[in-house]
Amino acid sequence: MSNDLVRKNRTLASWCSSKYKLKESDVMAEIPVGLTQFLDFTLKGSGAAKTNFVRKIKYQPDYHPAFDHWRQLRNEIKKIHENNLDIATLDNLLNIVDQKKKKGYQEAIKQYKKFVKGKEIEWFDIGKSHWTFENLLVRSTPEIGLIIDGKPHLIKLYFKGKNERIDTHNIKSTLTLMSHSNNSTNPPENSCHAVLNVQRNRLYPNQEVNQDLLFALESEAAQLIYLWGRV
Repeated sequence: MSNDLVRKNRTLASWCSSKYKLKESDVMAEIPVGLTQFLDFTLKGSGAAKTNFVRKIKYQPDYHPAFDHWRQLRNEIKKIHENNLDIATLDNLLNIVDQKKKKGYQEAIKQYKKFVKGKEIEWFDIGKSHWTFENLLVRSTPEIGLIIDGKPHLIKLYFKGKNERIDTHNIKSTLTLMSHSNNSTNPPENSCHAVLNVQRNRLYPNQEVNQDLLFALESEAAQLIYLWGRV
């Protein structure tokens, strides 16, 4: 297939997805991955590390909540904002979480409380979102939608930032993916996609969208697809 035809097909798929608000179930994909998995992939610094990571996610067991380390905290953060509860109630989670998780949860809660301190915050519904490239589908729904000091943010909560190095450069592909995702609902006007490194209390907002960043994103996606077919 010629490059021009491939480009036209991608443009048509993107237009159709945007116009008709395709659901994840409407999109056929051989390689479904989560947003955290894609983010983890882009943060791997070497080809060998990327290869090992793709092998790991390709052959891992099916998702089960019991093995989702941060699930309870993600859900509690969403519940607190959705119901406009006092952020201090996050501490109650420490009374019921497994003892093995307690230390990590305690630090993450401490940092998240620092993040929201002194800010005017209002919840909004974010619906569902996904991004496709060739036969790759990334489930890209962020965890929370917050209007922070008057500015709407669609925020991906990232809990591995204490061990994985995140900076303004290596997070760009993930932010570009979020900004180009197909959404089931229309976010508020002037919304900003962002990744919150919870462990470091650092928010990375998407401050630019251009063709070069989209090319870089597609390059990362193409590498993931290639490795998936080889391992």
